[in-house]
Amino acid sequence: MTVRETDSPSTSESGAGVPTVETLKRLLLHTGHRIIGVPGIGPDAVDSAERIAGAVRDRSRGAALRTLLDYSDRLAAVTGTNRVVLTVSEPPPTGSRAWDAALASVSEFWLDRGTLPEPDWVKDRKRFLASPESPHLGDYGLEPDRANVPPEFLRRNVLFDRAARAGA
Repeated sequence: MTVRETDSPSTSESGAGVPTVETLKRLLLHTGHRIIGVPGIGPDAVDSAERIAGAVRDRSRGAALRTLLDYSDRLAAVTGTNRVVLTVSEPPPTGSRAWDAALASVSEFWLDRGTLPEPDWVKDRKRFLASPESPHLGDYGLEPDRANVPPEFLRRNVLFDRAARAGA
């Protein structure tokens, strides 16, 4: 099957073609949505969750930690609307409740620093842990001193000080 660009919504919906931007705009308008272009300012919550999910599958805490730190660094480097843009779309589950909670913690941490609104996914109870965890630590890692763990992390039982402090 050859995929071709099309202006027909039915062709796009059947998977036989790729909609043009105009068709996509029309389809979205019918659902009460629209396309908005934003600057490509770095990894957002969705990109970060997908990378963390890969690291979780590969059992690579180091790769998951680097991804979380990259995301935190990017949030630290931008301000205002750009910070909101990086957090606005709900990330998919990573395969680890601890990493899901850590991602929400980092997002809330940096949004709070800018007194910016938080998207609903950040407040979702699924992104809170029942008991304290340090997802980045192996069997021999030392638990962070709770006095150094920001409240955004403590509320979720995520014992993590480095991710929030990166770039701070």
